[in-house]
Amino acid sequence: MWQKIRLVPRTLYNPDAVAQLDRLLNDYTPDVAHVHNIYHYLTPAIFPVLKKHGVPIVFKLSDYHAVCPNYALFAHGEIDHSCEKGHYYKLLCNKSIGNSWSESFVGMMEGYVNAWKKYYDCVDLFVAPSDFMKELCVSYGIPREKIVVLRNVLNFDAYDLSVPVKENIFLYMGRIAEEKGLTTLVDAMHALKDDHALDNWRCVIAGKGPQEKALQRYIVDRDVQDVVRLAGFCPKGGDAWKKWMRSASVAVLPSVWYDNSPIAISESMAFHTPVIVSDRGGTKEMIEDGTSGFVFRATDSADLAQKMRRFIDNDTLIDTMGAHARERVMQLNNTQKYYETLMEIYGSVISNQ
Repeated sequence: MWQKIRLVPRTLYNPDAVAQLDRLLNDYTPDVAHVHNIYHYLTPAIFPVLKKHGVPIVFKLSDYHAVCPNYALFAHGEIDHSCEKGHYYKLLCNKSIGNSWSESFVGMMEGYVNAWKKYYDCVDLFVAPSDFMKELCVSYGIPREKIVVLRNVLNFDAYDLSVPVKENIFLYMGRIAEEKGLTTLVDAMHALKDDHALDNWRCVIAGKGPQEKALQRYIVDRDVQDVVRLAGFCPKGGDAWKKWMRSASVAVLPSVWYDNSPIAISESMAFHTPVIVSDRGGTKEMIEDGTSGFVFRATDSADLAQKMRRFIDNDTLIDTMGAHARERVMQLNNTQKYYETLMEIYGSVISNQ
């Protein structure tokens, strides 16, 4: 326990990372630093070092950590805005991080240290993968002019994207955790089964995470174990991953948190698969509602079941929406567009030095 306590200051300020980066920049000065996921190891304390050496900083917003140490903005089964207006003490009051007093205390301290030291003021430009993330970060205080939207890239050359043979499968591919809303998906399958609407359709949930055992129990409690399968972890690019990604007729992402821009949805769309996503976060920007998929109200299993039934009752939607999904993802997530925009971003921060 005391060993863990001694490590807490280093999660807020890592002196070794600061010193080593300073030595490195004395010998070599890059044109730009593209930074992401530096929390608790490198820590944002490296930002002033980069600025001291005249290196412009581009920061990738992979989650909401830049505005709140509770990086998912999710706690106790619901959206959590404890960090609004810099009120980081609410993280502790609400046990917002891991439902733990100690973790929430460290998060509170991290928020106040970052605000006191103004680390994020050093960032020249933030890159957000969705308009939703940009607007939320602006509402938390990041200047609008310092955030640009750059959709995640997908390397289409890495996949066999020939039109696959589809089976009657609703697929969720991803982490099995409370914020992913998988009980809503199970409830929707229960409703469809009760209405005798499934015919020979089934649902496959592929992934791993802290809620696996609880979800398995929930599937049994809802008496849908004959139509809902937990397929386990499927490493990307492996045989199982290819099997489910290519054969699924519809991909479903029922998130109840502000999901950002999950790559699994882009990959499903690349495989000619229409998607159903909840209306929370940036995922709804990834599709055209009614054209390449459907958007449903988060946590509303009846609304989700209704959207799923659209595909069951009219299988021509799978082909038409799947084609639109493929077209949209190739438009939004192609490597050439990503490269050109990224070079513009680098050029802008370099020219402003």
